[in-house]
This record gives sequence, C-alpha cells and structure tokens, in this order.
Amino acid sequence: MSAGRARAARGAAAARGGAALALAALGLGLAAAPAAASDAEDAITRYAMTITVDDDGVAHVVLDLTVDFGYVPNHGPYLTWVVKERYDDELDRVYRISRFRASSPTAPDDWHTEEVLGHHVAATAFLIGDEDVTITGEHDYRVAFDVEGWVNSAGYPFPAGTLENDELYVDVISGWDIPVEDVMIAVVAPARATAVACEHDACTATEGGVATFRADRVEPRDRLTIAAAYPAGTFGGAEPVLQERWAFSRAFALTPATGAAAAGVAVGGGLLLARRFRRTGRDEQYADLTPGLTPAPGQEASVTARRAAPIAVRFEPPAGFRPGQIGTLVDEHADPHDVTATLIDLAVRGYLTIVELPPPGMRGAPDWRLDRTTRPDGDLLPFERMLLAQLFAGRPSVTLSELRTTFAQAMSMIQAALYEDVTERGWFRGDPRRARARWALGATAFLLVAIAVTVVVAARTHWGLAAAPLVPLAVVALGMTRAAPARTAAGSAVLAQAQGFRLYLATAEAEQLRFEEGEDLFSRYLPYAVAFGLTERWASLFARLAQQGRALPEPTWLVGPYTGHYPFWATATTLGSNLSAFTAAATSALSAPAPGTSGGSGFSGGGGGGVGGGGGGTW
Repeated sequence: MSAGRARAARGAAAARGGAALALAALGLGLAAAPAAASDAEDAITRYAMTITVDDDGVAHVVLDLTVDFGYVPNHGPYLTWVVKERYDDELDRVYRISRFRASSPTAPDDWHTEEVLGHHVAATAFLIGDEDVTITGEHDYRVAFDVEGWVNSAGYPFPAGTLENDELYVDVISGWDIPVEDVMIAVVAPARATAVACEHDACTATEGGVATFRADRVEPRDRLTIAAAYPAGTFGGAEPVLQERWAFSRAFALTPATGAAAAGVAVGGGLLLARRFRRTGRDEQYADLTPGLTPAPGQEASVTARRAAPIAVRFEPPAGFRPGQIGTLVDEHADPHDVTATLIDLAVRGYLTIVELPPPGMRGAPDWRLDRTTRPDGDLLPFERMLLAQLFAGRPSVTLSELRTTFAQAMSMIQAALYEDVTERGWFRGDPRRARARWALGATAFLLVAIAVTVVVAARTHWGLAAAPLVPLAVVALGMTRAAPARTAAGSAVLAQAQGFRLYLATAEAEQLRFEEGEDLFSRYLPYAVAFGLTERWASLFARLAQQGRALPEPTWLVGPYTGHYPFWATATTLGSNLSAFTAAATSALSAPAPGTSGGSGFSGGGGGGVGGGGGGTW
C-alpha cells in the first residue's frame, strides 16, 4: 500500500470511525430498544473473527465471542454494524448484510434487529438473546453473516484518490460500550496480501496467505481498523455499492422529461377529473323546453346536461313549494337558515306567533318567544310537523334563549327530513348529503394516494415532479365536494323558477311591487327572502311604502313592544333590522352545539404523550 494511499485511507477511516463512534454514542437509544443493563462488569474476553473474501468481493464473516456478563443479569450481547454512510456530496455507500446467524451452547441465541440512525450514517443493531430470559457469567457465541460492499477495487475513483490495489479496509471494532479483549482477526482472500495495516495503538498485523491482526484490549468507545492490500483484480473489479442520497432538488428536478411528464399528468388528470365530475355532479335539464318549464302530462322530453342561461324574472315563488325546500334546492344544502325560513313561514301561515321580548333594562340584545297557536298541523309536510314538535315539545311557548345549545340534535333531524323531502320529489339524483359524503370520501382517498405516490416516487427516483400534480388535483377534487350533488331535469326546472323569483326580490323597487289592496305580500314572500338571505332588503321596501302612506296590513304573526300602540307606518322603519336580528338569533339558537369539554395536560394526571429515551451496551 502506497504512503499517499495509506494517508488517504487513514483520513477516510477517521471519518468513518467518527461516524461509528457517533452511532455508538447513540447506542440503542431508541424508544423501541430494550432497557440497557449495567455494563460496569461486562466485557468481551475473546473476540476472534475470520473474514473470507470471495473473488467477487463478497465477505463471509464468522465471529466467535466470549462475553462475561458479570453478576448483573443481562439478556445477551448486541453488535452494531454500519450499513450506510456518506460517500460524497450526492451518494451514500451501502453495505448489504445478509444471512445473519447466531448460536450459543449455553445462552439463548434468538436475535432481532433494530435500526440506528446518526448524522450521514445508518447502522443495524443485532440483539442476541431472549427478552424474557436473563443470564450472568461467561457465555460463548458464534455469529456469522455475509457482507457485500466491504472491498475496494483498484482503479476505482474514490473521493480520497484512485486506488492502486484491491483492498479490504474495515472498521472492525468501533464504539463498543464495553471493553473488548484478546482480539484476533484473520482475513482469507483469493490472493496473498501484499501489505497490511492496523490502526490501533496496541494492534499488530502480519502479512501472508492469511492476513492476521491482533490486539490485547480495545477500550470502550475506541476503534480498531484493519487494511489489507491485494493485487489489482483479486476481487474481480468489485465496485462499492452506491446509493443516491435523497435531495429535494434532485427528487423534484425540472428537466424536459420531468416537465413534460408533469404537464401530461396535470392535463390528463384534470380531464379525467372534469369527466368524472360531469358524469356524477353535473345538473340535468329538459333539452327542448324553456328553463323553468316542465313537460305537460303525457309529453315526452329529452334530458341533457344543464347549461348556463339568462335568468328570467319571476314575480311569484315556485307554486306549491315551501321556502325551506327552495332554499335547499338552490344551494344543495339544508342550511340552518332554511329551517329558520320554515319557522317564519309557519308563523306567517298561523301555526305560531313570534314575540319580541325587550332586554332587561332595555340594554343588550332582545330575546324572542315563540307561542304555539291552536291551529292543527295535519296539513303540514313531515319536516314542518317535525319542526313544530321539536320546538314546543308539548309546551305552549318557548324562548330562543331556552333553545340555545339544546336544539342541535333536533336541527340535524329536521335537516335530514328536508334532504329526504327534496330527494323524494325527484329534484336530485340522490340524497345531496350522501352524494357529498361519497365524493369527499373518494377525494380524500385520492389525496392520500397522491401524497403517497409522490413521496415514494420522489424518494426513489428523480421523477417526483411528474407525480407532484396529483396532489393539487386531489385538493381540487376535495374542493368540489360542495358541488357534488346533481339536480335532475325536474329539479333544474324548479331551480330556474326559484332563481327568477330571487332576482325579483333582490332587484325590485318599492314602486314596482305588485299586490292587491289588503294583500299581505310582505308576509307572504318574507320566508323566501329569509331563505335567499334578503330579509332586510325585503323589509326595507315595505318600510318605504308605509312611509309613503300606502295602506299595508300589519303582520299579525309578529308582535313587538310597540305593536298595537302605534300605526304600522310608524314602526315599519325598524322592521327590517328587527327581522334580521330575529333571523340571526333564531339561526344561531337552533344550530348552536351542545356544550362539551376538551383538552388536557400532562400535569393533571393521565399518561402517555411524553418523550422518552434509552441506553446501550449489553442488554
């Protein structure tokens, strides 16, 4: 071995030894590692290793150990071998250990492995013994395994310089937690060693057909490195096993190939997603009819995908349908404000009265009382009857403050009944809740798979960029959940009518309102305005008419502090804000969650959730 090569070798060995010592310092300090026993009396009293290297560079290792466990019970020894370490700025060198065997004539010889990670280095710890059995005193062990990647061949351009000979250059002992005594290492190769070296203060090396290395004692945390040079070609030109180290810049490198692949995935995935949505989430409409019209009895009409069309103003709500149904149809959600619109609609139709209660001391927000009238509920729809039953529960009156935090379960039941109603009417191809749940489940699964595929591809190849578009596509799919329900042609026809009526409520001016003298148009359309989110605007139109002196019937279903004391035109200016306040208060009270508890602390009892540690040595 040349002097320059020896110096380079010593430098590389020092680096490897430092990494190995770092690993040893970590020891088995992993959460999964068994608790370390006291090693004050433990020692390896004999360490005899034979390394037989084939002509293809594979090393077959046989290690005979005598371990003195002293008087403190242990399970057995463990051996840690580096399986990967830094080679250069981009590559790691890998040592493939296989066919590990362990035996002992006097002690348990089962074994298992644990991975140990350090800075730029990884190792495998082989723990020999039985977790349920402890031993003391001296015991002999034989360990055998094969290693690919230990040898270096001549001519290979290592970072420290090109080799002139084939060689075996190994940190045989590095960082044991207990002293190792009576060390003898023999290296058998297809050719005679031309040079040997041993890096340890008390180590001797002998050339010959079998290269030998001896040391009386290696202290804990110390190392012993052997080097044996052979003629070029002895190991058939075996090369180091190199593995590219992961780096974000390489895993997601932009090249013509990865850029084209990423574009292809994005475009192709987007088209597939759009096609899927068109098939499952796009509304239908009658192909040959004006939007808002339905086929006459006995008339056949073809159905096609719904297209955007101008909205025609309608001066009346869809005939025969309630505001809660219309609100659910428009946004595909049975929202709390749809239930509030139903409540006001029931009040307008005479099933209950809404009474404003001034706050104590006339300060703060008012409360509201709901009074059940004597009108029977036999002609109500199921969701309307359920709302009345859940509101009053056998009592004649109830305040919104009493319903707060107690009505959430009832609200869910009423919303479910609304979904069932619009589905049974044939307005949707299926229950909107289930359609959203199916779409969200599929999109979530797509997102998890997309993340997993991207991570795996990026970890193992340079094509991470090609897989990356899958993640935003999955996020887009998840964002489309709200639009997953699909309306039928019948539902789209009613929707067109509802949108036309909403346009009327949103744009009409007071002078344009058309109603008969004495007709309570305000109360009649108010529940739809609530469902459309136009409560205050609709009320303000009638306030202006009242101020202009128009004869307007005063709502009998809404009772305020000044009802009966002043004419309607005098109080109409506050009607919009009062109704908006009631709508907000009712929606909040009916949908407020029940109180609960959450949270905890590691200082208040309980267990788990903290950090842990471990040790090393004999275990």
